[in-house]
Amino acid sequence: MFKDKLKRADLLLLLFFVACCAAVVLRVHVEATGYISPDSEYYLEAARSFMAGEKFIIRDLYGLHRGIVDAKVYFAQWPIGYPFLIASVSWVSGLNLFWASKAVNLLFAGLGFCLMRYLNRAYSFVLASVYAAFTVLEMYSYTWSECVFLFGCLLFVVLLYKIYTTSNLLLVYLLLAVAGFLFLNRYIGFFVGGLTLMLAILTRLENRKNLSNHLFTAFLLNVAFVWGYVLSNYQIAGYDTDAQRLTADMESPPEVIWMSLKGLTIELFLIRKYYLQNTIDALTLILMALQLSVFGYILYSLRKQTNAITAAFKGNLLSHLAILTASAYLVVLVFLRTISQFDPPNYRLLSPFTFLMLFAVVNYVVALPDGINGAKRAKYVLFVFFLLSLLMNLPKVYLLSKLS
Repeated sequence: MFKDKLKRADLLLLLFFVACCAAVVLRVHVEATGYISPDSEYYLEAARSFMAGEKFIIRDLYGLHRGIVDAKVYFAQWPIGYPFLIASVSWVSGLNLFWASKAVNLLFAGLGFCLMRYLNRAYSFVLASVYAAFTVLEMYSYTWSECVFLFGCLLFVVLLYKIYTTSNLLLVYLLLAVAGFLFLNRYIGFFVGGLTLMLAILTRLENRKNLSNHLFTAFLLNVAFVWGYVLSNYQIAGYDTDAQRLTADMESPPEVIWMSLKGLTIELFLIRKYYLQNTIDALTLILMALQLSVFGYILYSLRKQTNAITAAFKGNLLSHLAILTASAYLVVLVFLRTISQFDPPNYRLLSPFTFLMLFAVVNYVVALPDGINGAKRAKYVLFVFFLLSLLMNLPKVYLLSKLS
């Protein structure tokens, strides 16, 4: 019976992954831009440069570095990790760079699904259902490094959990590798160094000195790697991470915090975004009411065993660490926005926070024993909710026109 349950879970996980891949490919095919933004064009240009043996010397497509369109500059506005992955997949598969970038996205989505299976095979499909939320699905449609970064963040959280609970020293250096991977895909990836240091201090306070020493060593090596990469950028290009973004008309810290709060409010709309600018449409209202109803129903279903649920929640260290990591990312993002001029915190920049928070909340429910009254029902309700989100984020006008 239990083996049959696991097989059904694996089948559901596989079918859901295929559905997510199909949704992304369909969205990309139908969207006139192919989910390519100006930033995406820079990633693709860097991948082209690497494949041509030019060592990431790119054409400055929009004059971001020197103010001269098509000037030859070193690719430093973002790290080289994502373009390297695109070029590698293109070289191995023979796909052009455009489709290779989408293949990279789906490859790392697949790795995320595998990680969900490792964490909880019986309900892996429920954990993986968070990939159907608007923000996450959007990341995996665009040629943006965030899709790779999301997987790295989740893997980092899992390794933190494993290291703390098992004291496995080999995992400490895998954690170091993941920290480097995160930085190579987005500069803000350096934020995980602080979490490594925090765990080193915590284990020291618990008198786990050997583990603490290795964690502290990993932290120092991560700092050295980040510093070395930035110094290399400066020696090659004459600046650290990109053309300087500090401007005279920077928003004040309170204004940045207000922008961030608006961005976080928008992220509460899990299926369909409402950008707080225009009159809210009927479909958005219906979906938001549905979302509130679903979460209200789950809370109502679990109301009868409050003590058991509270104990399970308190003991769910994995979800706690996901929330801690998400919060650390958000704090660093807001701080950086107060000192550097980049886009206001929007669904793209907030996606690592949103993804980890969704994972944490769903994992709180998934980790509940099936014996708790209403727990099993709540898990399937969550899965159906995100399945609906996947359907609602398909190109509906296009599909209806084909059907008619």
